[in-house]
Amino acid sequence: MNIPRKTWQMSRRHVLRGLGVSIALPMLDCMAAADLPKPTPPKRSVFLYIPNGVNTLTWQIEQAGADYVFTSPLASLERHRAELSPISGLHHPMVLGKNHQCDKVWLTGADVPANGGAFRNTVSADQLMAEVQGKVTRFPSLELAVEGHSLAWSRDGIQIPAERNVKSIFDRLFGDDRGGKDVVRRRLNRRGSILDAVLTDARRVNGKLGAADRNKLDEYLTAVRQVEVQTERADAWLDVPKPKIPPEEAAHFSRKLDMSRVREYHRTFYDLMVLALRTDMTRVITCMICSESNGGAIPDIGISQTRHALSHHNGDPEQLRRLTETDTFLVEQFSYFLDQLKTHQDHDSCLLDTTQVLWGSGMAYGHSHGNANLPTLYAGGKALGVKHGQHVDFNLPKIGHYNVAVPNEHYKICGRPVDEKARLSNLLLTMLQRVDVEAEQFQDSVGTISQVVA
Repeated sequence: MNIPRKTWQMSRRHVLRGLGVSIALPMLDCMAAADLPKPTPPKRSVFLYIPNGVNTLTWQIEQAGADYVFTSPLASLERHRAELSPISGLHHPMVLGKNHQCDKVWLTGADVPANGGAFRNTVSADQLMAEVQGKVTRFPSLELAVEGHSLAWSRDGIQIPAERNVKSIFDRLFGDDRGGKDVVRRRLNRRGSILDAVLTDARRVNGKLGAADRNKLDEYLTAVRQVEVQTERADAWLDVPKPKIPPEEAAHFSRKLDMSRVREYHRTFYDLMVLALRTDMTRVITCMICSESNGGAIPDIGISQTRHALSHHNGDPEQLRRLTETDTFLVEQFSYFLDQLKTHQDHDSCLLDTTQVLWGSGMAYGHSHGNANLPTLYAGGKALGVKHGQHVDFNLPKIGHYNVAVPNEHYKICGRPVDEKARLSNLLLTMLQRVDVEAEQFQDSVGTISQVVA
């Protein structure tokens, strides 16, 4: 007898519902094998966010095409030139001039109320990828944050929480299940019963609430449903052994980390991402590198200010120099991540070839909250049909040349887009299609970016 997993899970939870209790059926032979999809060739995506833009005067590459010259903050990427595309001129149309909501909509492009009113996001690109590529992995996606919050949003526009502790993340991915498989399964069943009761009670009162309260309840129910899905998925994977990590490698993630040693802290996060990808525990990762509001100090290089404070430099040369130093530092850590992805083999290619990586910010010029001409680096994905090796520039065809020597002139293109059709959603659509998401449009996209498609 072969009972579909979802059917028997629901039956276990709904027995004696009329009596107000939930009793699980015993584990039958037909339930022993997890009904999991067959593995598919890995197609991976990573999204890395830095806050508050960059010093665009020292960041801006001034030549388009293949013969471009990396600026000083980007110099560490020279060794990755063949696997990388800097892109200039992108923006999110519905976010222009709307200050510090840009991190929340970097992967959604959603409309942000100009008057600071109630905001409901839309689904982020990473979650659409997780629906396709996450079917065959233990974790559909990982939401991480070195500092700050999650970049991921569900189809209901609800933010998916991010994890910030390296040891906790490692234990969740590779640690032994406390108490053994049977104990964990009983714990999951109890959680399922509680969730059923919560959903039943919530539906009972929903019709008696006003519109505002119904919206709040809807957000709560969405979160409950997400936990329910995660619970069922965790149960399905209990019979699949986790990868065994060598003790010396496990110790790397179990040691106590000092956040004041920012280089080591960032690189440990990157190491953990690489480990999750190469063991195929997940194929979709988002990570906020620093917080928009109060993160980004780098004692390693003598920078005590947050990136937010540095971004509001008012043209002060020393503050601009320090902002450039932090830009350089963050790019160096990103370059380290690409090094690691290139080091590890993935069948007939390296891990970077099967992993597309987007690194950037939802803001360009932080001092006046200019969020056009977003700093954007797109890397990897050769095996996914991505091509690199050129600076893709949507500004130069219209402006002819950059004028970084006159700051106020250059800052204008960071406040208003030069090319209205150069949208970050175009790049997100391109990335979605690289990992088999069937989509002809994402948010306000007007097409894909052909320059990065092989």
